[in-house]
Amino acid sequence: MSALDYALRVTRELGLSGESSCVEDVNPLRVYVAVDGRLPGRSGDVALLWTEGRGWAIAVEDGPELTVVAHLAGAVEPPPRTVARWVRRQFAESSTSEAVTSVSHTGHVA
Repeated sequence: MSALDYALRVTRELGLSGESSCVEDVNPLRVYVAVDGRLPGRSGDVALLWTEGRGWAIAVEDGPELTVVAHLAGAVEPPPRTVARWVRRQFAESSTSEAVTSVSHTGHVA
């Protein structure tokens, strides 16, 4: 399965249209999916990111800046249902319930 097919399956599992997503065919291959809503205790738009070497992460956007606030542990390509459950948990948890490492990324993803 291609990265695009995999990203589309995850997007559908989340109930998203995929209109605000992209696949960057660079090394490493990257996927960006805009997610509706706000994370508890965070401001800014939410993006779901996938990199072929690291797997899934959730980031908060502030203009062109992305700050990764959580990584999905385990397989680089977990089943779409697993990714969707993890994303939903991130939206449901309070900001103090899980310690995450923040990493700042600059520049446009899309």
